[in-house]
Amino acid sequence: MENTALQLKQIVISGLRIKDRTAADLPDDQALLDGDIELDSIDVLQLILEIERHFGIKLVEGEFDRNAWRTIATLAAAVDAKIAEKIAAQR
Repeated sequence: MENTALQLKQIVISGLRIKDRTAADLPDDQALLDGDIELDSIDVLQLILEIERHFGIKLVEGEFDRNAWRTIATLAAAVDAKIAEKIAAQR
């Protein structure tokens, strides 16, 4: 998950065009929805598309899971679970 978290941090920084921080500046417990990054619905949609493209997964199927987007760590766990589902389905 550590590698996934680092990749997500890079996606957040580049996808949101954050200039005053680097991926290394974002802790794994960085709040996403209610934190100082202040993601709005358009930001979330953009990040979903970038994450899906980057990891080759379908991150959101059906209802949006707000709990998965609490922090970088919870999002990384959700991405890792989707990657595991994809691998299992290919077997």
